[in-house]
Amino acid sequence: MRNCSRATIGGAACAALCAAMLGGCAAPEPRADAWVAPAVGTTWEIAQRNSGSYGKDVRYRVTRRETTWKGAPAIALTNSLGGSIVAEPAGGKWLAMLGRDGKPAITFDPPLGWNYPLTVGKGWSDRQRLTVHATGKTLEYELSCSIPAYEKVTVPAGTFDAFRVHCTSSIGNDETFWTSPALGTFVKTRLVRAPGNPFGAGIQESELVARPQ
Repeated sequence: MRNCSRATIGGAACAALCAAMLGGCAAPEPRADAWVAPAVGTTWEIAQRNSGSYGKDVRYRVTRRETTWKGAPAIALTNSLGGSIVAEPAGGKWLAMLGRDGKPAITFDPPLGWNYPLTVGKGWSDRQRLTVHATGKTLEYELSCSIPAYEKVTVPAGTFDAFRVHCTSSIGNDETFWTSPALGTFVKTRLVRAPGNPFGAGIQESELVARPQ
């Protein structure tokens, strides 16, 4: 940088050169333009610490499979406990949660998930409807999400770069997700149901213990 003071380089040219050098060192802002799902047959493992309405601690394996939903192609994330999440192929938004019998336990309208692209500082709000099929009841609520950071997260499966997504809802949920675009899945989550939540109060914390492979 001392060379910029030489008479052979004018003041304006020096400033332009220095700006170009500094600009070349700037790292691009993290951005995920779309959800990239793990390949069919990929499996990964999750451990959960649960309390209150979330039940007991569990550890389970998830497998990505193909399925259909209302006659259209969809993705199934089937866990070793017998349940599944059915998601849209584009965007990964959740359409339904299935029980052990393969029938819908909960459905979402509109589909529940992130609004891509993901960038730090982004926020959005949606009006959601959640139907619990065992009771036939439908809950309507407001969901607001923001992305405060892109950061390294260390869990038993390793250290990953992840977007931290924070969401709150009008029915008493406070949820934080660390989602890795490279893996196509969550690395870590912390979900809190406040007293008065229709599902009951509780806390769930999960971590990836075996990465997708």
